[in-house]
Amino acid sequence: MLWKFPEVSLAPEVIWNPGGIFPITNTLLCTWITILALVAFFYFGTRNASLIPSGFQNFVEWIIEFLVNLVNGVVGSRKDKAARFFPWVASFFIFILCANLMDVLPGIDTIGSLKGEEIAHVGGNCAPVLGFLPSCQPLSLGPIHFLFGNISNLIIPWFRPPTTDLNLTVAMALLSVGATQFFGFYHLGAKEHLSKYLNFRALRKGPMGLIDVVVGLLEIISEAARIISFSFRLFGNIFAGSLVLAAFAFILPFVAAIIFIPFEIFVAVMQALIFALLTLVFMEIGTTSHEAHEEHLVEEEQKVLQGEKAAA
Repeated sequence: MLWKFPEVSLAPEVIWNPGGIFPITNTLLCTWITILALVAFFYFGTRNASLIPSGFQNFVEWIIEFLVNLVNGVVGSRKDKAARFFPWVASFFIFILCANLMDVLPGIDTIGSLKGEEIAHVGGNCAPVLGFLPSCQPLSLGPIHFLFGNISNLIIPWFRPPTTDLNLTVAMALLSVGATQFFGFYHLGAKEHLSKYLNFRALRKGPMGLIDVVVGLLEIISEAARIISFSFRLFGNIFAGSLVLAAFAFILPFVAAIIFIPFEIFVAVMQALIFALLTLVFMEIGTTSHEAHEEHLVEEEQKVLQGEKAAA
């Protein structure tokens, strides 16, 4: 066997622990790399900015224009909201997209430190792979070691996509929900915003008011559920994608990459867009009062009635 299926670890692996107090994992390292890559991307894309964009600047402006149109399409004419929501939506989309795309880069999950103790105790059939490659000992070329056969999966990867770490996806979900709540207080005021969740004044309406109270309590539950759905959706899709790439690379070496890497790129883009778009939609809903929502429904109903009259 040329290589064995990689060992699957749900938790990120610690690759360095300076002083024994600050463990650095492979996903944390890749998060730093993603941030540095984005800083370099926007630096080189805007350092020679001109009124008539060309080359790399044109590509950067195309991304920003796409995100601006996305925000304006959801928010509408409220330019003040758009200006406040855009940094959050754009940051989530661009960071998550770059973090997801690391999954298809060469060296991800395949370059790392040897598990020396486990390699030393490897047993079984140690016949050379393909007749000349060592199966139970690394093939060493100076400081570089290649693993084949029985020991091919005995490494601690240095690089792993950041969004395959549930800690990161939960943190981003908390930021998204927290920012939504902040904007709700900012645009509606504390009294009106809290009334969405604790609307005990509705009990004055009688038995029907109890429905409003229950709906408000369900809104509190939905906020907590939103954190779970945000984090596990992103984590689950990218982690599963990593396993799919590993599985088919094991079953169909070289051929699988042609088929599944484009699919994984599609998933990476869609998951970044979903996270950013849902954040934007929830921010818009969270900053819209009940009265404004009812007025909007009345306006839409009037437009429908006018359209029916015109058609008649």
